[in-house]
Amino acid sequence: MISISEWYPMLGQFSFPTVFVELRDTEIRPLVKGELKSSQTRKPISRIQQAIRSLPGGCFVTADVCAPTDSNHFGGSGKVSYGLTAWRLLATSAKTREAFEQGWSRRITVRPYRRINKTREFRMFFYQGQLKGMSQYHLERHFHRLEGQEKEIWRLGKKFADRIKDFLPRENVVVDVYLSSDNQFFINDLNPWGKQTDPLLFKKWDRDWDNELGLKLIPHPVDMKGDISVSF
Repeated sequence: MISISEWYPMLGQFSFPTVFVELRDTEIRPLVKGELKSSQTRKPISRIQQAIRSLPGGCFVTADVCAPTDSNHFGGSGKVSYGLTAWRLLATSAKTREAFEQGWSRRITVRPYRRINKTREFRMFFYQGQLKGMSQYHLERHFHRLEGQEKEIWRLGKKFADRIKDFLPRENVVVDVYLSSDNQFFINDLNPWGKQTDPLLFKKWDRDWDNELGLKLIPHPVDMKGDISVSF
């Protein structure tokens, strides 16, 4: 795991605004226990609320290393406007409770909520400090609007990679990015190289990463036309 705290000080200018809320040991314990409201949760909830108010609109609140997407309260987007709602998400998420219990995270991160267009999310693969490949992030289907844009997206990706490569915390690292409507890349998250991270359309880690592999997209489904005879 790579926490946001690890990379944000160096790469924050290439990402979305983020406010960090540090938790004391006495505040981590009730979170790990799943306490929703008590005398020990009042102060951290208040600080989360203050962080939400410092940013425009609703927010997306996570642990420093993972989002509470497994919470029954997560809903469709995870957008929150109140500190108590954010705490409920975190305290009912097995992922975030484990992160704090194991010491992987000591901070809550608060970011402005952004409506995500699935066709604009990609995963970059940096090997020995250089961008070697990119993959479509959401793999449920072929995205028609990406047809014919492979070369341009790869060009923009390489240009962005040249800007951030000297600030990456590791030579081998996976970077999740979002391409805005005005063709600017923003960092969503960093992931460790290897089995902990999904290689997406590259399918496996055991491959030759020395050469550029370009951008991988799910191809258009094959259209079968005319008279087709099938026998068994």
